[in-house]
This record gives sequence, structure tokens and C-alpha cells, in this order.
Amino acid sequence: MRRARARVGAGFFAAIGLAAGLGVAASPASAEPSGLTFYSTPFSVEVAQVAAPTGECAPLPATARGHVGWSGFTDVVLYRTADCTGQATSTGTLRTYEAGRFSSFRAR
Repeated sequence: MRRARARVGAGFFAAIGLAAGLGVAASPASAEPSGLTFYSTPFSVEVAQVAAPTGECAPLPATARGHVGWSGFTDVVLYRTADCTGQATSTGTLRTYEAGRFSSFRAR
């Protein structure tokens, strides 16, 4: 009998803990990242932010070592030239690379 009560009690408290955890997880974050962010230290020191993709050629910050397309982006294409000509390197929305390797980008 004692063992059955202990199991029921443990199950009850586990259910309460799960419900409380789900309630916290469902609350919206206050400052979610958005747009496209370039970082000088992979994913920690921000060097540039692009709010929305334009498809236009733009200079890549010389210290950029990675990027995250948080929202609204499907691909970031990097170029070694300043005018987005020559070999295009499609990188998706999450990538790291050597700083200075690329000079410009187009975001879609």
C-alpha cells in the first residue's frame, strides 16, 4: 500500500513539473534575433546586420567569419571580388569561413 501511494505521489509531482515546464517553454522570447547577422567570432561578436534580403551586391565586412540567416533568408552567396562577379559560393543561412576570404555577398 505504501509503495502504491509513493508511485501515485511521484506521478502527480512529475505531471505538475511537466505542465509547469511546458508553460514556460510556450512563453514568447522577448528579443529573438531576426534578419541576417555577420559575426567576427563565430556566432558571438556581431559585425553587421541585414534586416531583409534584397538580392543586391553588398560588401562583406572584412572581419566577418560567419553568418546566421535568422529569418527571411534562404541563401547567402559569397564572392571573392568586391562587385559580386566571378565564382559564387552558395553558403545557405548558417556558415563559418576565414575572415577576409570573401569580399562581397548577395542575400536572398
